[in-house]
Amino acid sequence: MNKYQEKAVEKEFQNIDKELEMENNLTPLLLSDLMNMKFPDTEWVVEQLIPSGAIVAISGAPATLKTWLVLDLMLKVSRGDILFDKFVTNQTNVLLVDEENGSRLLQKRFQKLVKEYNLPIHLLSLSAYKLTNESVDKLISLVKDEGIKLIVFDSLVRIHSADENDAMKMANIFGLLKKFVKEGITIIFTHHNRKQGMFKSNPSQDMRGSSDILASLDAHLAVERKPKEDYLIITQTKLRQKEEIKPFKLNIINDEDEMKFEYAGEVDEIQDKKSDFKEAIADILEKEDRPMFGKELLEYARNAGMEGGQSTFKSAISEMVEKGTLFGKKGEKNKTYFSLKPSEDIQTELIVG
Repeated sequence: MNKYQEKAVEKEFQNIDKELEMENNLTPLLLSDLMNMKFPDTEWVVEQLIPSGAIVAISGAPATLKTWLVLDLMLKVSRGDILFDKFVTNQTNVLLVDEENGSRLLQKRFQKLVKEYNLPIHLLSLSAYKLTNESVDKLISLVKDEGIKLIVFDSLVRIHSADENDAMKMANIFGLLKKFVKEGITIIFTHHNRKQGMFKSNPSQDMRGSSDILASLDAHLAVERKPKEDYLIITQTKLRQKEEIKPFKLNIINDEDEMKFEYAGEVDEIQDKKSDFKEAIADILEKEDRPMFGKELLEYARNAGMEGGQSTFKSAISEMVEKGTLFGKKGEKNKTYFSLKPSEDIQTELIVG
């Protein structure tokens, strides 16, 4: 038998194996059998945040410190330290595939995050890595040799050439990422948000690209940084393994020598939505450059993706009027119109139209 015949026979056996696998996959499971199965408890890379053997996205707008967050996460996991002084990690070796920053910038950031450098963190920086069947197999072989169980890609858009708005093409990309998961390797990637409109929208829907990206994830953390604020808001929009935890704040501690993130408690969701309404109201009135009555303002805000009830909206209006950042006056049909500038006939009585 020559080498061509050998290859033909090998290919035939591979086809037979695939057919047998398909037959096995088409054997239905009885509900009673399912309910008698024993499954191990969920394992975590970072408890409550990052499940083991999962695909996880950390997304946010530019300047939300996503890369700083994943570097800090990698450092804590590589040592088995507590993340943000709050979340327990399970130690494992880590690989960073950096296609955003380069070695010089990474060095500067690590210098501010940690003073101990003898850690099981491996780096591939600006190596032009792209997801293909061949490159994934090579990387799996590499990480197995090094005992690596966590790979961080910074960022998703840099490691593929597919159209992110094409669900079918992104499904193929996630099919490649799932090859890592089948080997027990956890994948974290950073991802950018689409261009933001006037107002805050739903964190789970802010990620750029097809909705298939969110659908393919096991967990998603959305990062938000309010302008001129020294804190981040982290929202866990998805977690397959259990119920999502409530959004929480991280204080940013940043000076010449040190950068760190400190857990600052759960976000007061009502107060946070009220703050979002205040920001939206000011933005709408500034853009429209005309007085607007309450129901009209609320409709504009909701059309832009704002969440929150009418009572929260009214409370935001009341607080703005009380602080003198919003002014109201009665107009036609006894409606109260609001503007950012006072006029001579302002009435201090607040009536949301």
